[in-house]
Amino acid sequence: MTENTEHENQQTKQRRLEFNFPMLIVRTEKFSGVFEKLGKLKFSKFISWIFLLLVPFVAGIALYLFINSLIGIISMPMAGELIRELGPGVILMLPGLNPILPIVYGWVGIICAIVIHEGAHGIIARNVNLDVKSSGLLFFLFIPIGAFVDVDEEQIKKAKPRSSLKVMAAGVGGNILVGAVCLLGVLLIVGGLSPVVEGVYINDVTDGMPAQVAGLLPEDVIISLDQVKVNDINELKAILDNKTAGDQIQVTVARGERWQNQISMTVNLTSSENRTVMGISVADLMLEERLQEYRTFSLDRLAIYIVPPTLASGLTPFSDALTPFYTHSIPYWSILANCLFWIWFVNFNLAIFNALPIYPLDGGRIFQISLKKVAGKKMSERKVYLTTVGVTIACVTLVVLVTALPFVL
Repeated sequence: MTENTEHENQQTKQRRLEFNFPMLIVRTEKFSGVFEKLGKLKFSKFISWIFLLLVPFVAGIALYLFINSLIGIISMPMAGELIRELGPGVILMLPGLNPILPIVYGWVGIICAIVIHEGAHGIIARNVNLDVKSSGLLFFLFIPIGAFVDVDEEQIKKAKPRSSLKVMAAGVGGNILVGAVCLLGVLLIVGGLSPVVEGVYINDVTDGMPAQVAGLLPEDVIISLDQVKVNDINELKAILDNKTAGDQIQVTVARGERWQNQISMTVNLTSSENRTVMGISVADLMLEERLQEYRTFSLDRLAIYIVPPTLASGLTPFSDALTPFYTHSIPYWSILANCLFWIWFVNFNLAIFNALPIYPLDGGRIFQISLKKVAGKKMSERKVYLTTVGVTIACVTLVVLVTALPFVL
């Protein structure tokens, strides 16, 4: 082996492993064969057109969501207060720093989204005969935070606009496709859920009141009064309103693990503020109603599927708070539902951010290439550049306002 060959091999190893504290980059060419095989499939050509048509639609959704969020922050002080309570970490898509991102599910979603995004770039690049020089992983110390596919930039610049646009659109399209499949999985799981109990949930029992004396406990679910089934608070109040202080009422509750045990007890009613009471604070479970919220899919209800269970535990059927109230034929259904949700959630957010016409994000590069193609010779290179910069500044300003305004107002 010559000295030159040894020197070249050493340089290759150095390029494959780069460490600039605290970032570690690991490069490899092992996935080139995967990109090659998948890129040759006829399906890749078909899906590349779908992705290209999808990006403007996703960019429109992104702008709508950001503008709507800005209007909400300005017009509804409660929205700003909620963001301030969550803290500045809510801006970052990093589990552990972002209070709404669970560590395990969050990292699963992030790694999956980045791998899909970059992998899609590589597959479509090979489909349009552009070279993929390398791919790899990006680590923060030893924590994986990203992936990359190094498509030959010179070839992208020289390629036909159609080919370049397909490559740029692939990442956003891949994220949306995987996210949509995962959301469908969540809907299918929720569609198979059944409540394990129905009734009125006891939040708290007042000390010294008849309910406590009789043995009622917080987290009990009242299922009947005097053997009359109780489905909600209104039915409970209607029964109590027909009673007077000193009357006795038989209360049947469900309690224990998954509320499998039913216990009946007699409560001596009393009065408070001219009402007959037991001394409990209650809430409606509305288990079936929550399921229907998820089962009825439409684009105008998209916000329901974007709200994470950590932020709306009382709304999402597979949140930690509501999971014990449901059963499913699939074992560990809640773990599967949460995995699918967070993969959908992160893929969707990554897609809409990258679809924004902000250069050098995918959406910004698509905007610039499209502007050149549409304008033709009517716009000089400088005008195209200035227009791209102007649109980028406008979009960045919008993003900054949405993220920073709650902490300023």
